[in-house]
This record gives sequence, C-alpha cells and structure tokens, in this order.
Amino acid sequence: MVVMPLAVALLAQVSSALPANTETWEWDSKAPICTLKQQVPLGAQAVTIERTPGDEETELLVVLPKGTKSNNGHYLDAVISTGAGRTFPADISLWVDEAGRANLYLDSPDPAFIDSLSDTAWLEISYSKNKSIRVPIHIPSKIIATLRECEDTTMSGWGIDPVAWRSLKSRPLPLDHIRQRFSKLNYPADALAANLEADAVTKLDVASDGSVASCKSLDAQLPKSFETASCEIFKGAKFKPATDANGTPTSASIVYDVRFRIDD
Repeated sequence: MVVMPLAVALLAQVSSALPANTETWEWDSKAPICTLKQQVPLGAQAVTIERTPGDEETELLVVLPKGTKSNNGHYLDAVISTGAGRTFPADISLWVDEAGRANLYLDSPDPAFIDSLSDTAWLEISYSKNKSIRVPIHIPSKIIATLRECEDTTMSGWGIDPVAWRSLKSRPLPLDHIRQRFSKLNYPADALAANLEADAVTKLDVASDGSVASCKSLDAQLPKSFETASCEIFKGAKFKPATDANGTPTSASIVYDVRFRIDD
C-alpha cells in the first residue's frame, strides 16, 4: 500500500442549480469542492474547473484528446498565457491515464485568473526549459458567476463573511509552494491502519505579520488525527499577509483542504 502525495484544495457541498444555457456543464457531486465538469462526447477534450472558497486558487483539469503528446511530470513555476495577452503563474502536472489520454492539471493562485478564462479561446502553458502546450478552451461567463456563488455560499456557512473577505485589497498568500510541505509521512497512522481516506477542510487564521495564528478543521465529523496532521504542517507555513483597502497588513482567514488518499 502506497500513500499518495497530499494535495491542497477545499471542501464545499454544492446544490446550486446551473443557469439556463449551460447544458454542457454539470456539478461534480463526488468532488469535495466547488467543481463544474464539462460534459462532452466520449474522446473529446473535457475540462473540469474547481474554485476554492476562502482562497483565490483556480484549478483546472483538462483531459486532452487521445494522441496528444505531452511531457509527463510535475512542474513548479509554470506560466500561463491567454489569447487576450495576459500571463499568470501556475503549478502544473502532466500524465497519461489508463485510457492513453494526456491529462493536464494546473493550479494558479492569481485572483485574476478565474475571470480571464471567459475572455480567451486558448491557454498556452510554458514550463521546463521552453517546453509548452497550447490548449483550446471555452468557459462561459455564466459558469464563472455560478462558481462565485458557490464560493460565497460556502464561506458564509463557515462563518467567513464573503463581502468583507473580498473587500480586502489582497488575501493571504503563501510564501512557498504549500503543497510541497506535505508528504506521505504526514498521513495519520491510525487512519492509514484503518485504510481511511478524507478531505480535511482546514481554516487558517493568518496574522498581520504573516504567521499562522490558529488552525482548525471545519468538519467536526472527521477523526481528530486528520486535523492534527494538517495543522502540524500548516502552522509552520509563512504567508504574505492580507492587506486592507488602504494597503495595510491585516489578519485574515484562508481555507484549505488536505486530501488524504491511499493508493493500493
């Protein structure tokens, strides 16, 4: 039994109805975050877009048409260019699945990235010594608005005022690649022995000096060991603190979900 590396995202329960004229998109009921999945014919390119309430990350999973070539691997500090001429930082992973199709996962922390998706017909991802891949993409503005609604509803349920949070000039930003802080060694021993997987939804209160002032699980039903394992790592992280409307550093919350997964 091998413990897979831990990924960071966030838990949310989605029940919102999609707006009219978005028949090709559906909520992913199995996903633990605000996730919309493009419904396409078998073999066509498919896009899944995820938003993290209480954190400005945008995650995309693009299953590319069979036969698309890519350089497998995990690449930090990639750069995304859009057809509108904008660029954004991102971490990306490329791999081929069991069906022989190339998969592209990208995660951008830039708050402006989500809105740029409705203004472009393609993304070009540059990584690792001038390698690049161009991906055609079409995400309607209604999809982005629906994801925003999911975020706000979820934050309100957690006791985070979405209006106040969005009124910040900037939100807490980790100073390092926060996913890299986790490894298989952080899996709780009792959960591993019980073959138990979980999404540990974790809220961090980041102080005005960038330190983690407090850390707690937002899911009271999870075994305590998942919260303990997550917070032991998060409490050592350093952030660029949030700033208020005047640009003054201030305390603010940020939410992550540590995905504990076991690969048999």
